[in-house]
Amino acid sequence: MDLPPGPRLPAAAQTLLLLSRPTSFLDSCARKFGDVFTLRLSSGPPTVVVTGPADVQRLWALTAEEARTGEENAVLEPLMGPQSVLMLDGAEHLRQRRLLSQFFHGERMRRHGPVIAAITAEEVNRWPIETAFAVLPRLRAITFEVILRVVFGLEAGSAQLNRLRELLGRLLSLGSSWMVLPWLRRDLGPWSPWGRFVDAKRRVDQALIAEIRQRRAAGGGVDDALSTLLGTMTDGELRDELMTLLIAGHETTATALAWWFELVLRRPELVELLRAEAAAGGPPRLLEATIREALRLRPIFRFVSRRLQQPLEIAGRTLPAGVSVSANVYLTQRRHDLYPDPDAFRPERFLDGSPEAGAWFPFGGGIRRCLGASFATYEMGVVIRTVLAGARLRPASPTPEPIRLHAVTLVPRNGARVIRTAQQ
Repeated sequence: MDLPPGPRLPAAAQTLLLLSRPTSFLDSCARKFGDVFTLRLSSGPPTVVVTGPADVQRLWALTAEEARTGEENAVLEPLMGPQSVLMLDGAEHLRQRRLLSQFFHGERMRRHGPVIAAITAEEVNRWPIETAFAVLPRLRAITFEVILRVVFGLEAGSAQLNRLRELLGRLLSLGSSWMVLPWLRRDLGPWSPWGRFVDAKRRVDQALIAEIRQRRAAGGGVDDALSTLLGTMTDGELRDELMTLLIAGHETTATALAWWFELVLRRPELVELLRAEAAAGGPPRLLEATIREALRLRPIFRFVSRRLQQPLEIAGRTLPAGVSVSANVYLTQRRHDLYPDPDAFRPERFLDGSPEAGAWFPFGGGIRRCLGASFATYEMGVVIRTVLAGARLRPASPTPEPIRLHAVTLVPRNGARVIRTAQQ
């Protein structure tokens, strides 16, 4: 196969390095092989990694007949289900995507701002004072509650909300790390890790189906995603899409927020400028720039991949069908030719204009771009403004936290530890 060069290490060794050195291994590959290189991992076909904006744009332009994504997301199927929009391709993917997009329109999305702010304020009131704590788990609690209240449409304090919170929390604790890997799926009974995961997923599925049927019988709700989709999807489709919205919109948004606080709190003058901008009540230009820069410097995912169904000419080579092509978010968004001083946190670069096409894609691109991207950034803005209004925080350590791999996401190694001061 006419594949670009890459590390000559055995597939098992490359896989181990990609897991244990999630960013430095990629950095070393880019230094040695340049903008395009090939990884050979323990599962799946060879992966051709591209980092140039033109190649990234070429990948976004591929149709479902030329390249598919469902196979690349298969590692998440045990959690999300086979009818998740992330597992589908072609006409069925577009149908599900079109149905889900109804919930994420601007004005409809903004109506949920007061609920998001109330959930955040309630959580912030529980944060300790003058004691170091990891903010990532606290932010997960916020984004988890937002999904249950805003997307699932469950009422605060209701028995259904409390039950689903318990069941989903148990499932996520079992299935968000190593157990989603195919070669570790061995059901050795109720006491085995995979057996416990399967049982927890079964209980969640039963609870979700019961909630869907109860909502159908009641004629829907008010303005949540579940009620919006009742008349357009089967019970099984709804169950899988609700799980997708939970997993894709809960962990990722919380992690993006944790990186935001880890980066911004190290610039106290920037925090004060953000407070002043919020007090002025004008357009949140600086806030939006800090969010974009945090997502550039600390993307949640490293790869956005497609599985070729037809040969593809890219980077001067003809890649054969069956190969995986991966746009590398981490490497592209740190290119010196795209971002001067790329390792520095400089939100100012996003105040001067937008980067060129294919240079900033934390939410992916093309027909597979994250459906909830606008909701995620809107939610981040509400959470950040509410936290800054209700608490004064500082980093718990003078040393920036390094990157650690958690399942498939890049997280702060220590959970972004902060200290809430007594001063308000």
